Amino acid sequence: MKLVLLNTKKKAQSLIEYALILAMVAVVAIAALQLLGNNIGGALRGAADTVGTGAQNAGKNACDAMGEGFTWNEDANNAAGGTCEYTGLNNEQGNNDDGGA
Repeated sequence: MKLVLLNTKKKAQSLIEYALILAMVAVVAIAALQLLGNNIGGALRGAADTVGTGAQNAGKNACDAMGEGFTWNEDANNAAGGTCEYTGLNNEQGNNDDGGA
């Protein structure tokens, strides 16, 4: 009977050791995330700003590539940074209607 009790004590001791190791790892992980949290947030904000600037530049370039009659209007209140609008061609350049002949 004594042999069974020793085996049970060793299993319980091992379980407690594993629980303590897991708790220590969790404390270290939480501390590391708290220390690095602001740096990670700053890096993600910088990446988001870069993507936003790239998207705005792509929109402006696409609008310019559409040719005459399209203009890019900067808009600080718009999340995209601006809009591409068709303003139309003036009468000298765009009206080429000869009556269908």
